Amino acid sequence: MFNFIKKTFSGLQKTRKNIVNAFSNFHGKKYLDDSEIEELESVLFQSDLSYDLISDVIDEFQNKPLSGDESWEDRFVNLLKTKIGKLDQGIDDHKIFLIIGVNGTGKTTTSAKICKYYKNKSLKTMLVGADTYRAAAIEQLKLWSKKLDVKFISNESTKDPSSIAYDAINSGLKDNYDKIIIDTAGRLHNSVNLMQELEKLYKVSSKFNEKIKVVLVVDSNVGQNGMNQALEFSKFIPVDSLILTKMDGTAKGGIALSMLDKLNIPIDFIGIGEGVDDFVPFDLDIFLKGLISNE
Repeated sequence: MFNFIKKTFSGLQKTRKNIVNAFSNFHGKKYLDDSEIEELESVLFQSDLSYDLISDVIDEFQNKPLSGDESWEDRFVNLLKTKIGKLDQGIDDHKIFLIIGVNGTGKTTTSAKICKYYKNKSLKTMLVGADTYRAAAIEQLKLWSKKLDVKFISNESTKDPSSIAYDAINSGLKDNYDKIIIDTAGRLHNSVNLMQELEKLYKVSSKFNEKIKVVLVVDSNVGQNGMNQALEFSKFIPVDSLILTKMDGTAKGGIALSMLDKLNIPIDFIGIGEGVDDFVPFDLDIFLKGLISNE
């Protein structure tokens, strides 16, 4: 757990910097004036918190002095925990994982990271290359499978990702695999043909008597546009959870809180680097502390 906390704090470094600086200016003050409220509002917008969340924070901070041993950081964290609440992640309940998202989010590397995470839990895992548009993605996943020493299935002779997924799931279930992780092609959420292809892939995968988990991978740097991606993908297939990548390279880490608040879809993991172990299970309490910690 300590390692998860340390990695989360490290991954939030760019987002945390501005927020911590703002709160440090409030230390020793029981009441915030208009200029300080404006400073806080600006920092939260830069961190990509949604307008609704920022409005709630400002309402709670404006004209409401601290009481007792309360700190502004405590008030901030407690408010967001109350507003967002806990979502049941249930990340261990599924055998079949469909990894989806737009181009460039890091789906292939994320598929490998998920595979490594479950292999570390002594589960039998396999990788499936169903990106029929990008040969490099198939090759990349094959290399990952060798590094991780896990089974890899693909079929470069077909352009039908549904066929690849069907054969892989059939094989994986017969061989009693615990986790079958299917990397799909990146697709623009506003491309109807590609989304219909994804819908077909989901239906084919659903023919087996196993629960499917659809995981949407979102690049943290896109900020609020990630919300639109989730909403558009959800029009075609049910999105069960989110993974936010490249969290270490953005000052917009607040998007995680905005997506939880608006979408009511749990976040399973955050990616905090390119390495296979730069991957942290999402914990709301740790994440919030990571935003305001001086450590």
